[in-house]
Amino acid sequence: MKDHIDGTWGEKRNHGTECTLSDNPLSMSWENADIYRYEQSITLKIPGYAHMHDLMDKLLTATIADNNADIKLLVTGAGGGTEITLLGTKHADWLLAGMDTSQPMLDLAKKRVQEAGISNRVKLHSVTIEQLPEDDLYDGATSMLMLHFIQGLEAKKFFLMHLASRLKPGAPLILASVNADLDSPVYPVMMQAWREHMMQAGVLAEEWERFAASLGQTSDPVSAEILVKLLAECGFSRITRYFGAFWVEGYYAIRD
Repeated sequence: MKDHIDGTWGEKRNHGTECTLSDNPLSMSWENADIYRYEQSITLKIPGYAHMHDLMDKLLTATIADNNADIKLLVTGAGGGTEITLLGTKHADWLLAGMDTSQPMLDLAKKRVQEAGISNRVKLHSVTIEQLPEDDLYDGATSMLMLHFIQGLEAKKFFLMHLASRLKPGAPLILASVNADLDSPVYPVMMQAWREHMMQAGVLAEEWERFAASLGQTSDPVSAEILVKLLAECGFSRITRYFGAFWVEGYYAIRD
């Protein structure tokens, strides 16, 4: 793994080996993400993208006790740094650990963390969820727009079970993902409306075509009903939908 932040909070180390997912059930297309195209288009693609993250912060803040002086948050799919920098700049006493398997996206997160001046409270890991220390438990976690990149129900369950095992009882999870039943009769209507939104927002037609073609191919969305069932099976309760925009949904849940 190349030049990442690890060890103590904000300590930079180089372990000389690069983590891949070739032998892991969590194989994702995210590994080789085009960070520049992603950065330019994601806010245009999802109506209310910033609002979704603002609500994420408010739900975490409302759930986590203010008198806990050692709050540690886990950000899964931390590449890009959106959640890390938002939470780190709003909560000066929170410690943040981010994990991602895409090194280019993790490098971008590192850059944003440094620019925000919060490197001393952030650790970034180029690892998969099961590679995090089992005895290092967190007060809350986020998983924003990454679950649909995990291929297959078993792999999604594998991820969520390991995520639950890294959280303290009562810890909140904020999860957002593309939740769609590709066989639903409403699917074409929803996609046509989403396309219209993207075109009006300035997304290029070829970018829309790539995105639409990726659903069910390089990404693996599941329906909201299946997602809620998975969360319950993996040790979460009080599962509540807090955001929705076309097929993108946000959920709040509590670790049992």
